[in-house]
Amino acid sequence: MTDLPVVEIKGISKHFGEGPARVDALREVSLDVFPGTVVALRGPSGSGKSTLLNVIGCILEPNSGSMRLNGELVYDGKWLR
Repeated sequence: MTDLPVVEIKGISKHFGEGPARVDALREVSLDVFPGTVVALRGPSGSGKSTLLNVIGCILEPNSGSMRLNGELVYDGKWLR
């Protein structure tokens, strides 16, 4: 097993809407996933599970934080790749 995580997210936040209609789907989420590790996401409906997976899959752009995939910085306040 390598020392580098395949997924490394630090302080990821994602919100939808603005003002009084704003919904914070993710607030300062940090997570490291290492090769060979099995990860499960659990939580009630609306807790941000799908949003987190869509951010990790580079489908949704986070509003803040940073993300490395396979050691490569792909998001740091903006998409880098």
